Amino acid sequence: MPAAPRRYLANVQATTTPFARTSKWFSELDPWMLDAVLGTVFTVLSLVGVLANDDGRDGLHDPDVLGVALALGCSVPFYFRRYAPLASVLVSTGAVVLLFTLDYPAQVQSQLMIVAAYSLGSHADGAKRAVGFVALEAGVVTVAAVGTPDADTANILFAGALYAAAYFFGSAMRNRRLFMEQLEAREALLAREREEDAQRAISDERLRIAQELHDVVAHSMGVIAVQAGVGAHVIDDDPVEAKRSLEAISTTSRGTLAEIRRLLGALRSGDDAGYEPAPGLADVNGLVKDLAAAGLEVTVRVDGTRGDLPRGVDLTAFRIVQEALTNVLRHAGPARACVTIGYEPGALRLEITDDGRGVDGRPSEGGHGLIGMRERVAVYAGTLDAGSAAGGGFRVLARLPYGSLE
Repeated sequence: MPAAPRRYLANVQATTTPFARTSKWFSELDPWMLDAVLGTVFTVLSLVGVLANDDGRDGLHDPDVLGVALALGCSVPFYFRRYAPLASVLVSTGAVVLLFTLDYPAQVQSQLMIVAAYSLGSHADGAKRAVGFVALEAGVVTVAAVGTPDADTANILFAGALYAAAYFFGSAMRNRRLFMEQLEAREALLAREREEDAQRAISDERLRIAQELHDVVAHSMGVIAVQAGVGAHVIDDDPVEAKRSLEAISTTSRGTLAEIRRLLGALRSGDDAGYEPAPGLADVNGLVKDLAAAGLEVTVRVDGTRGDLPRGVDLTAFRIVQEALTNVLRHAGPARACVTIGYEPGALRLEITDDGRGVDGRPSEGGHGLIGMRERVAVYAGTLDAGSAAGGGFRVLARLPYGSLE
């Protein structure tokens, strides 16, 4: 497809007009059934047109076997008009020309050829279109040249113009159908690309979570190693200190085991990242200062008394606050934000609100920021609610249970 049509196609959206909905409904019907109904109706009309010659017209042949055969030759091809449009037009045109030249009644059949011309333009392709159109108009010229009792010159000329109009209308409908098929194919492709992009974002976020949790575990194992070394050093001279070291090892190892369970199935990329302690809620004030320097005023509130949080939960909470405030800075416009950290028995509650533009200024629910937050919360079987806040702005509410981690 040329570049210009592709650019045009990229900016066109599928229409939802009543005509489009009706067209879509027809396109979903079984084409064999539609053509069977059409062919049957046209066969009945064609036979009636030949057999009911009782109106006293002079010069017309009485109905007989040949007339019936020619009438069927005109109507039966409509059963196959969609799958063999050129052959259908050639057979129908030949039958109608013979009906006229042999002086059989053919007015009904000549009107049916309007649908044949439309079918040719709508369903034929390539050189078949030109061949069929020439044959159709040649049939009109033949009837005009022979002269028949059932058609005068004005009617023949009008029929030729009507066939041409039906052919070009069918061509326009064919182009529209092909264009809509391209639109639907593009829409399906874009949907697959969006799905693949979302899946890649989820995979990347899970990998990043695994990397950060790996850092938490590495730090904890370092603490265990130090405490074990201290205990081994003082166990003979200071049993009390050695006992404290063992208790610290026990506490740290339980929390670390919980984090190791969450690392199963995750891979860490082969980089040389250091094993520095991961950030936590204690670093929120530093984050707030950085955002203040960037022009975002943030208020931090703390409900409840902080207890000992597992490092993974502490890190996840910090990342959620960081991502939510970054979204405010990027998308909310001039705004102020409020971060509420609630310590509950066995759970941590986070609420980040702002008074900015609200949901219209945010990425969609499929945005990578919200995907990342949902993945982090899902690690701890928590809940996340993100959406427009009452009175304007945006709100992110997360709850991270951790009472059963250790």
